[in-house]
Amino acid sequence: MVKTRMLLLGSLLFIANFLHAQVQSARADVAPNIDGVLDDEVWQRSPQLTGYKSFVPDFGVDMPFKTIAYIAHDEDNLYFAFKCFDEPDKIKTSIAARDKIGADDWICINLDSFNSAQSLYGLYVNPSGIQMDTRFAAGKEDVGQDLIWYSAAKIVDDGYIVEARIPFKSIRYSAKDGNVEMGVIFERKISRFSMQGTYPALDPAQGFAFLTQMMPIKYQGVKKSKLVEILPAITYAVNKEQVEGETVRSDDFEPSLTTKVGITSELVWDATINPDFSQVESDVQQVEVNQRFPVNYPERRPFFLEGNENFNFAVTGGFAPVNKVVNTRSIVSPKFATKLAGKIGDKNIISTIYAIDRADRNLPDYAADETADVGVFRYMRSFQQDSYLGMVATNRSRNGGHNTVYGVDGQYRFKQANIVSGHYLNSMTKAGTGADVVNSGTASVKVERSTRNFDGDITLIDIGEDFRSDVGYITRTGISRAAIGLTPKFYPKEGVVKRIDQTVYASITKDKPSGLNESILYYSIGATLPRNTRLSVSADRSSEIYNGQKFRDGSISLSARSQITKRIYFRTSYDWDNGIFYELEEQGYGKRINSNLTLQLSDKFNAEFNHTFASLYSEETDEKYYDIHIVRGKVVYQMNKYLFFRAIGQYNSLSKVWAPNFLASFTYIPGTVLHIGYGTVLEKIRWDGSAYVPSDSYLETNQGFFFKASYLWRW
Repeated sequence: MVKTRMLLLGSLLFIANFLHAQVQSARADVAPNIDGVLDDEVWQRSPQLTGYKSFVPDFGVDMPFKTIAYIAHDEDNLYFAFKCFDEPDKIKTSIAARDKIGADDWICINLDSFNSAQSLYGLYVNPSGIQMDTRFAAGKEDVGQDLIWYSAAKIVDDGYIVEARIPFKSIRYSAKDGNVEMGVIFERKISRFSMQGTYPALDPAQGFAFLTQMMPIKYQGVKKSKLVEILPAITYAVNKEQVEGETVRSDDFEPSLTTKVGITSELVWDATINPDFSQVESDVQQVEVNQRFPVNYPERRPFFLEGNENFNFAVTGGFAPVNKVVNTRSIVSPKFATKLAGKIGDKNIISTIYAIDRADRNLPDYAADETADVGVFRYMRSFQQDSYLGMVATNRSRNGGHNTVYGVDGQYRFKQANIVSGHYLNSMTKAGTGADVVNSGTASVKVERSTRNFDGDITLIDIGEDFRSDVGYITRTGISRAAIGLTPKFYPKEGVVKRIDQTVYASITKDKPSGLNESILYYSIGATLPRNTRLSVSADRSSEIYNGQKFRDGSISLSARSQITKRIYFRTSYDWDNGIFYELEEQGYGKRINSNLTLQLSDKFNAEFNHTFASLYSEETDEKYYDIHIVRGKVVYQMNKYLFFRAIGQYNSLSKVWAPNFLASFTYIPGTVLHIGYGTVLEKIRWDGSAYVPSDSYLETNQGFFFKASYLWRW
């Protein structure tokens, strides 16, 4: 019996490892207990998958310690377990808040729940059982995703064990007569070796293309789930603000209601009334002085996260002028919003949003129309591998005016490692009642290749002077650009350096209003070392056109990061810059310094310190335009996986603002939460009877207390 079982197991391993054949999940007659102990009967019958190979820093290297993955299910849940062999005293872990385990050792279940090569869930668990979940599509991974799933882990004498339960209701999938097929890649990170590996092994010829290399898993006897969620929430806030030398108090009690209905296991409808968008994880302040375009922050508000990955658009993000076609943070404070997201049939993907958004009270015509109507429609048709063709339409209308954007995008993968992608968009903008409609367009195309030894791309961009997107995020208009980037990678056979990357980037941009050309020539070299250590140096010689004038805009940059010990991590960068002082349209020079130090004082106690410095001086006179220090400290005590206490202090030297805040947060599952917070703003000003003027002492200009509670009912 034992020999027969070993032969069968060996056959399964051979087939899964080398042929990527379909794996049959074990059916659990009795659900395993999610406790970090592999003593449940189903794990003895489960496929046991091992043979992990690295892909970071290099491909195809045996991981230094063995990992075994187990797969099971019942009619309502997916089950996974992992035995990760290691030296217990060297395992990097922490009792942290959800999504804060990136620096730890972890395992990840990369789950393509449709087995369609268009998107995947990233479900991470560290050796303390703390979760992180992400959504990946179109080359972008969003850590804002929060699913309801359950995990436990335990460090043992020869490593650590992880168990996870994922309800079918928490993910989107296709089921036919109780049969479900998904795709998976299991991933493990060993922090101290700067190493990540997968099962099945990634093909070096396809690089990091996870979606096209999934191992199929078949589930039988799955009950088609019917999802209904109701999420009532209340927020009570007390604010005190200094107005003309007097303290003005306001009390705000805001109830809200959000509901989610699974029309099918693939398609979900959401609606919300007066949603609470209080940010428990506050945005890290960025340098906002002397910016050519507004600073944008990532989306973390739960209502917008379902299907948000479908708004990823071809040839956007990074340095592209069309950074986002749909930027949901442009919907600031809706009275009502509704969404529809998921799949219809095997190939059709949709995401829609309609919202009645509150207008900015500072607008001169606010009294005439206090709201704006916002609509978004996104459709994608998937093809072989991760190829697709899509279309998008967005609209924001208010007080007789509107901005409408519509267009198409797509990508096509050929010969495994090559992708050609592109988009075309047109905007129609009407300033108000009686105004003419202004049309303007933008188009981009990109060809890229990614393998073990080489990454490269060529991009062409054209965007009209009058192109506008009120629902998107656009950094610049009125340019045509051609760019090329080449990154050869080298792998030393011996020594402490594991990988060397060199990048050459060149672009030329025509500024349409002036007819002048600007250019960038950039070079960097970076080295990957153990302990999550990365060292790099870069330099660029570039120019920028602003209001018809050409300015120099080059820099030299040094950066480093390292997990020095299990409990000490740092990163820093130092830049010497040429730049423009936009307010006076003058040539300048300066520095930018960014530093971070993270101290894991114990498994439960974490402290983080950030310092950002930026300066700019006149090249002609050496007069200082500005220098700014932003200092931020954060201390978190994570009592357990549910409850944490946090204190943040932040100081901005330019505005002379000191802003401490405190938070106690309990999250049982995403949606069922209790938060109590207090914050204050202190400024070096005083009221002189007619205006606020600079002062040597601090005045509390704003003070706030808030309480939030919500409870998720789920059927």
